[in-house]
Amino acid sequence: MGSKLIADAGSSTVEWSLISSDGSVAASVTTVGINALLADADTINSTFTEVKQALPAESVIDEIFYYGAGCATEPICNKIKDALRLSWQNSESHVSSDLLGAARSLFGSAKGIACILGTGSNSCFYNGEHIVSQIPSLGFILGDEGSGAALGKRLISDAFKEQLPENIRDAFLDEYHLTLPEILDKVYKLPAPNRFLASFVPFLHKNLWNPYIFSLVLKELTRFVKRNVAMYKGAHSVDVCFTGSIAFYFERVLREAVASQGYRVTRISKSPMEGLIAFHTSHL
Repeated sequence: MGSKLIADAGSSTVEWSLISSDGSVAASVTTVGINALLADADTINSTFTEVKQALPAESVIDEIFYYGAGCATEPICNKIKDALRLSWQNSESHVSSDLLGAARSLFGSAKGIACILGTGSNSCFYNGEHIVSQIPSLGFILGDEGSGAALGKRLISDAFKEQLPENIRDAFLDEYHLTLPEILDKVYKLPAPNRFLASFVPFLHKNLWNPYIFSLVLKELTRFVKRNVAMYKGAHSVDVCFTGSIAFYFERVLREAVASQGYRVTRISKSPMEGLIAFHTSHL
């Protein structure tokens, strides 16, 4: 029996794990992020070629499980499948949304509300096998509440509209050395503006001691709960679990935001990969 290759593809990074037939991790690779909705075929093919070259040459891969940001429709999933076939012609490919990956990672075969809080944000009600309902993310312009992009957007807006405390605003401008024209250019003209906005999250984390910054983060995470978690029927009767860098690094604030709305958090992970390895190992 051959191996399984699992990919957790976010907008910022893609984590790859090669699982041997005995369930052990044979190799791990991290590549640049892919949003299947936005990435062109050349970028996708180039990334997959990079992964193939990084894996052990003798690897025999039976199945590939790709969970990707932007994999929301059949045509987009087929685009990823076609690219996977180019690199691994003899492997069976399964392409699903990163949200299903998060749900399988967080809940396995149990039910609950699975949430992603990373560069973007998303959520779903998972019945232990399938996603049965989903409040749409709507992306960083119309939605993505609680995400790195949303937090970065609020920080920049407050900085240039002179809402931040003066010492925090000065520290922000001194650290990044970005002018307003440069920021507007990166947000409105250059690729991956969501990734650019999320790049300011470390500043928020470092200055979380400041009451204004703490409040900014708390309000944004509470917005996520109110506009996503609260919209699922029966949300108060099931567990709510989170995965992603924002959920992990702002765990204390996130737990406060969720508790303030009357929900219970039972698990927060930095990445879905560990849970996905456990899920697919149990199905070997």
